[in-house]
Amino acid sequence: MTELQDLRNEWTKLYSETLPRLAKAKDHAQSKWPVTLDHCFARIILDNTVGRGSQQWDKVIKRPAVKNMSREQLRDAISLGEDIQTGKVDLCQLDEKSLQCRGKNQTKYANKRMLDRGGDDDDSGRKTKMPKSGKRQSTLTFNLDASRPQAPIEPKHPSGDMATLKATLSRIQSHASLTPYRKRLYTALLSVPRGRYTTYAALSDFLDSSARAVGSGMRNNPFAPDVPCHRVLAANGSIGGFGGDWGKDGKHANKKIELLTQEGVRFDVSGKVLGEPFKKFHLFES
Repeated sequence: MTELQDLRNEWTKLYSETLPRLAKAKDHAQSKWPVTLDHCFARIILDNTVGRGSQQWDKVIKRPAVKNMSREQLRDAISLGEDIQTGKVDLCQLDEKSLQCRGKNQTKYANKRMLDRGGDDDDSGRKTKMPKSGKRQSTLTFNLDASRPQAPIEPKHPSGDMATLKATLSRIQSHASLTPYRKRLYTALLSVPRGRYTTYAALSDFLDSSARAVGSGMRNNPFAPDVPCHRVLAANGSIGGFGGDWGKDGKHANKKIELLTQEGVRFDVSGKVLGEPFKKFHLFES
């Protein structure tokens, strides 16, 4: 019973305290927090775990959920909640799926679905996601030239010449205060070539860590710009991040856009990156 009660307590704290607090603070883990109330987080997570995204959770188990969930269901709910907390999953997508399986509020995400189906041909002057307030989520500006191709330019060379790369690798490995994890993180980041971008989620998957741990490493990168933390974006392709000077509202946010644009990375008018993230990381091991 102790293990089960511990899981119940962890789940209750996650949906009733942790996630609402992050939502109200507009934490950078999510580009948009569509809900802020505890019961809304419980609905979204339970519909996508207990209900498997196809039916509302109380068609599967009895109310109250916390008293009737199995250990596996509690672990699944906690895992998904933590993925929301770290930005590994898009909360808006989970909310949309929850609403769909309940047959409610089908217009909430209708504009987004219409834009997604419309492709790039007629989207060059519109946002791909419009908050209800009609305001941008940051003060970043994006000046696009319509005559330029609307796709990332393929990199013509890696992030630096071999001598510079070897010197940076040596600095990373010989750094006295770095943990083994941060050494692996910075080494993996060196494999992201110029003209490409990656995400916190992609790096966390490669390193088998949390996206928040990646974000912490980016904030405390002692090797920038040789280790290019500016090439790491949020999971949804926005400038995003985990706060600090390089987050979407940080003092270096426009500099981050400038660096990426100079390297060949392209953004649409809403600030979302174009193209697929780089995921072929390696640790330069012989």
